[in-house]
Amino acid sequence: MATKQTNKERPFQVGDLVRVRDGTHDPAMAQSRTGLIVEVVALTGRYAAPGHAYMVQFGASILKFHPMFLEKVS
Repeated sequence: MATKQTNKERPFQVGDLVRVRDGTHDPAMAQSRTGLIVEVVALTGRYAAPGHAYMVQFGASILKFHPMFLEKVS
């Protein structure tokens, strides 16, 4: 039986417009810090906690972010 995911587990969806919080920097990020979620991926790596990361597109660049660094643009 599949479990239903709550918004806390996956607060964003593909197609959401998001802004990267201040204090996070990457030269490939748009100056406006605003991008579009294009993919939801599982967090991976030796020390990664279970959860999801989000691939955010800024023009031609696509960067991966943990949800704690994103806020939804309304």
